Amino acid sequence: MTAPRTAGKLVLPVLALSQIAASLMAVVPSTASAHGSMVNPPSREYACATFDTPWGNPTYASCGKIASLSSNWMSNVQGGVKSNHKEKVEDGLLCAGGKIDWKELDAADFKGRVTTVTPDAQGKAVFEYKQTAGHISSYFKTYISTDDYKPEQGLRWRDLKEIGNSGPLPRPESGSITKLEVQIPAELTGKRVVYSVWQRDPSDNAEAFYACSDVDVVANNIEWKASGALEGGQVNTGVTLTLRVFDKVRSGDLEKHSIVVQAGQEKPEQWMHALATKVNQSSSVVKVGKLIGSDITPQFSATENQVFGRNKQVSFAIDQNNGGTKPPPDEIAPGNVTVSGPASVNSGANVSLSAAAASGTNLNYLWEVTPKIAGLALNAATLNFKAPALEQDTAYSFKVKVSNSKGEKTAAHALTVKADDSGPTPPLEGDVWKEGASYKAGQVVVFEAKQYRCLQPHTAWEGAGWTPASQPALWAPL
Repeated sequence: MTAPRTAGKLVLPVLALSQIAASLMAVVPSTASAHGSMVNPPSREYACATFDTPWGNPTYASCGKIASLSSNWMSNVQGGVKSNHKEKVEDGLLCAGGKIDWKELDAADFKGRVTTVTPDAQGKAVFEYKQTAGHISSYFKTYISTDDYKPEQGLRWRDLKEIGNSGPLPRPESGSITKLEVQIPAELTGKRVVYSVWQRDPSDNAEAFYACSDVDVVANNIEWKASGALEGGQVNTGVTLTLRVFDKVRSGDLEKHSIVVQAGQEKPEQWMHALATKVNQSSSVVKVGKLIGSDITPQFSATENQVFGRNKQVSFAIDQNNGGTKPPPDEIAPGNVTVSGPASVNSGANVSLSAAAASGTNLNYLWEVTPKIAGLALNAATLNFKAPALEQDTAYSFKVKVSNSKGEKTAAHALTVKADDSGPTPPLEGDVWKEGASYKAGQVVVFEAKQYRCLQPHTAWEGAGWTPASQPALWAPL
């Protein structure tokens, strides 16, 4: 068998170099980690990481589903792309950058932060891409979804229209913002998906980064007309609240938007925020919240959520429907929690771990996994995943917290994933990499049981702790 490798390298081969670089941040410059994403309009993963609480009680349920991805918002990457995007990133996995374990970013019912984009009179707008490490870029390409896009079919390359192409660009400072000018066709207004592709220069590294951002394109001649504030008091869990919107001139119904009040949404500032969020995700007539610049954002407030009509004032009312039922009973605190599932599995096996409480209502689940396993939805009662492919037996610790407003209970489970002992692999060709040695372009070395090809002549810097794995500009993995 080859020398043992860490589970992280095997589970996330695409991100292995980034993880190694992150661990060396104390001794190497920040440019050793190559990451970035669209931040204005924010990508789905960046929005959840920055404007929501995906690990706790997310405003948008979709943020909870991608909790482990939003913490990696700068790492939606494919290696060795060299502009072969359609080959590396298949239809239906565009938001995931072609990675099946990031597929939740492409969910048909994905609901997240929607950013209002108002192009100027010529249809131009400026987006912002954050490069958390400075690298030479071949280009940034920006696309927008057309009317052919159907969420239930998944985002496809044929659903996109290119609206921007910036590049090539020189190496910027780490953490800098790259301004991207785009041209949005006049007919592509309303709710859309913006898709961005950052292709690094192959002389620097051939990897590419991908991101989906949710936008509402509003023509610059649209004016939001304040039509009054939401009003109301505390309600019971289970009540249906419906915002009815009327034409102020003709007195006819224009739209209806409803929510069912969940536990934790009973206070007016809570249900108003939830209702405003629902309206802004689906309405073509109104928006609800506070007007900040050109964006209307839902507020956790009982007084600051205004209804705005698109180009005209509207009338509205809030209907409350108790469903003809009695108020719901008090919540029941969670009882003792148990976790069922195997104690030992082989590498690559399908695993299911289920948490169950002896009693309780309206229960929330939150798992912690050590060491981490990518792609898990950690806020579900059951974890379904494929055991990592490992070269040495590894013990995993699973802890689950089950809670509601009455309290919480925890439980733990130990799982050993056995190594994939399919026989020894042939020895790798190439000299063992050494600090202080000089290397020529094209030379192959072996480092930590992996092969790397030298991209440009250099001498390994003694004492700096730099390795082929942390220097993608100098070494390419084979």
